[in-house]
Amino acid sequence: MSTARRVAVVPGQSISHLIPMLEFAAICLDRGLAVTVVVPDPSVTTPTFRSTVCRYASRLPSLSVHSLPPPPAQQQSLDAASAAAHPFIRMQTAARSQAPGLRDFLRSLPAVHALVADMLDVVCAVDVAAEVGIPGHLFFSTGATTLSVFLGLPFFCCRSDRELKDLGDAPVSFPGTPPMPASHLPDAVLDRGTDLCATSLDVFGRMAAASGILVNTFEPLESSALEALRDGRCLLDRATPPVYCIGPLFAEAQKEEERHPCLPWLDAQPERSVVFLCFGSRCTVSQEQIGEMAKGMEKSGHRFLWVLRAPPAFAAAAGQPDAALSLLPDGFLVRTADRGLVVTASSSWVPQVEVLRHASTGAFVTHCGWNSTLEAVAAGVPMVCWPLVAEQWMNKVHIVEEMKVGVEVRGYKRGGLVTADDVDAVVRQVMNMEPERRRTMEERLMEIKQSSAVAWKEGGSSCTAFAEFVKQLG
Repeated sequence: MSTARRVAVVPGQSISHLIPMLEFAAICLDRGLAVTVVVPDPSVTTPTFRSTVCRYASRLPSLSVHSLPPPPAQQQSLDAASAAAHPFIRMQTAARSQAPGLRDFLRSLPAVHALVADMLDVVCAVDVAAEVGIPGHLFFSTGATTLSVFLGLPFFCCRSDRELKDLGDAPVSFPGTPPMPASHLPDAVLDRGTDLCATSLDVFGRMAAASGILVNTFEPLESSALEALRDGRCLLDRATPPVYCIGPLFAEAQKEEERHPCLPWLDAQPERSVVFLCFGSRCTVSQEQIGEMAKGMEKSGHRFLWVLRAPPAFAAAAGQPDAALSLLPDGFLVRTADRGLVVTASSSWVPQVEVLRHASTGAFVTHCGWNSTLEAVAAGVPMVCWPLVAEQWMNKVHIVEEMKVGVEVRGYKRGGLVTADDVDAVVRQVMNMEPERRRTMEERLMEIKQSSAVAWKEGGSSCTAFAEFVKQLG
């Protein structure tokens, strides 16, 4: 019988959370731990979620995967009644409905030394772990800067006599983070009079009760925030849980029988000449915004590789894989055929890690999702920051103000329109950067890239942090 210490991993259903958690599971296995990934009943997960878990299970034969039973009929009725609620509230309802099944499963195992749950599943990490008598850890799939803000938000909102939405772009500060406009905080907390705000602040407040927080970052990338967390400056009424920096964790490029068509196209382009535009696996912009982006890229005169994702309503109505191309201005593809490649996200998955590491890629227009940010800094590619949702606005501030490896798209607000002239200007800014500023940014990018490369080497910061996490398992 195996005597390896066992870690139960409860991933979030968002692919941007799922993949780094499965990469964490792979590292645990590689270092001698036993791992069981606990997932919801298949009836409540997406095909992409299920196929991703299956792919990792195939790659990692020693990985154990357990599906929880469906929630009781009574709970399903309650879930149906809350169908009109905000997706985040529904997520919390679903987590509570899965908690009894998770508790029973953990009790059925001979021994579990730690539960590691997604950052938003505090019900699993705190309540269930306490009932079973094991340490309950959080896996924080975004950065330490965001963790500092999330931990501080309940107290910040409590002491303020004004709604955050009324502060507009007035600067707010949290320990270890650069000042940011109040409007850049998660929109879920901007209006305290909503159930969404109350639920979000409750989740953020309960994070402090975790036995530890594993963060998908590495020490040199967010030293100021990590110093504030470890000094206890982010929580005033209790001790901060131990923080373990175990990043960067993202899916490495996989060997495929055939290279994606965009890679041979990149091979034919001059070094550092291509602007890569991609807004991740979920984010989209409006039809009008797609038109402005196209006009701006054409006006800039620069080469580009654009992963185009149609707005959900259009994609559902169109029903054709390449229908998104019809959203481009008339003649755009013909006029830019000698210097641009557009790939529709619905018809062809683009290997982002390989694209970013390609010698021809000179800049990355990104929504500032944390996985994309880590992939960009690991590849040493400067970013054009265009945040769209969630914590991406805060990531943008960190990338531009603290990391100093990106520039900000001008002219945008939440839900606003970035004009073709704004797109043209920011692309020229990053691709035609004046020599002194380019030298400074390239030096900073190389420094971070090298730190990323050694983080998981023997004696590296993330390798050491992971060893500390394992040591405290007993």
